[in-house]
Amino acid sequence: MKTEPRDEPSRAARTSPVQLPDGAEGASQRPGAWAVLRHRDYALLFWGQLVSAAGTQVAVVVIAWQVFLLTHSAVALGIIGLMQAIPRLIFSLVGGVFADVLDRRKILLAVNALLAGISAVLALTTSSGAITIYLIYVAVLASATVSSFEFPTRQAIIPTLVPRAQMPDAMSLSMVAMQLTFVVGATAGGVVLAVVGIANSYWIDVASYVVVIGSLLLMRVPRVPVEKRARAGFGALAEGAAFLRAHPVILAVLSLDFCATFFGSPRALLPVYASDIYRVGPQGLGILQAATSFGAIALAPLTGRIGRLQRQGMGVALAILGWGVCIVIFGLLPGPFWLGVVLLAGAGAADMVSMVLRGIVVQMTTPDEFRGRISAVNAMFVIGGPTLGQFESGVVAGIFSPELSVISGGLACIAATLAVAALVPGLLKVRVR
Repeated sequence: MKTEPRDEPSRAARTSPVQLPDGAEGASQRPGAWAVLRHRDYALLFWGQLVSAAGTQVAVVVIAWQVFLLTHSAVALGIIGLMQAIPRLIFSLVGGVFADVLDRRKILLAVNALLAGISAVLALTTSSGAITIYLIYVAVLASATVSSFEFPTRQAIIPTLVPRAQMPDAMSLSMVAMQLTFVVGATAGGVVLAVVGIANSYWIDVASYVVVIGSLLLMRVPRVPVEKRARAGFGALAEGAAFLRAHPVILAVLSLDFCATFFGSPRALLPVYASDIYRVGPQGLGILQAATSFGAIALAPLTGRIGRLQRQGMGVALAILGWGVCIVIFGLLPGPFWLGVVLLAGAGAADMVSMVLRGIVVQMTTPDEFRGRISAVNAMFVIGGPTLGQFESGVVAGIFSPELSVISGGLACIAATLAVAALVPGLLKVRVR
């Protein structure tokens, strides 16, 4: 479907956030967030992705620890983020176009099969002793390239599986599931790594992909009607760009998340904290990796209420400011270990609020025929931010110190959030239903 420039204002009017009067709560009483799992196909996607993402988090812990063992370098850990960021920034928009043109379920099947193969290669080369730092980087690069097609496709599928009235619940539950996998996967990653070793940890990741492939085979996913399907090529990208220009608030909330994760995420330095600052080993690393998700999961009972906050834009900005404050204090107080975990958990709780509200703003203001491309832009910000941030924090830590890298990143996150809020004044007033 071609979008002519003169038609864009009318589309913007049809899909712009709906302004509610102060105090309005919505007309109908909705069921709890977990009721959305009564929809068979959404439930299959939810549980399959829950298992798969937990396995992926095990691999994330293992890769970081293996790279640190091979190099003992903060910069080498930061390069992992660079290897993840480059293909996602390059290919995410292509993945979004694919999601709007092709069968979304088949894309996810192909992607998960390829990701399973990459993890199998890491397992085999580790077992044989052929693993090198360069092979790990190539595997991370390949995995990130393939994943560029997964995130926008999966995000585009969710609204087709549930009624619009339950979209806030579906988005909230998906965010809870993602954080739950960080907790289970990252914590289990440290334990599994210590108990079964590196190679077998990679095989666990392979098994998790088999589970999600089985779930996808059982799903029935509606396709975008032919008349609404995006054109392949640069025309589809131009249409997506025109849509974003008509919806600056979407771009603003995505920019806020990018600022938080690019400047304020200490994830790349957690192996350094576990080994040299807290001296807690791989088990402690797993806890540190999972700490932000502990905080996010603590808010799980409140995600339904969070999703129904009226001023979603203001909620996103305040949540990201809270994230930055927690990260600054984490850097200023490098101990004891339990306090670091508490501060990271506080950052995770703030991040959960931001993710739920951001997801609602993006998904509920985007027509189905644009979901793949807008989800791809979301992926560039949401995934590109933390992966580029890992490289940035690793470089700063290598030049100065891990503590200074964390503190300066948190302060930059706060400053960037205030700047975006000032440049897009309508952000703090936006509300959708």
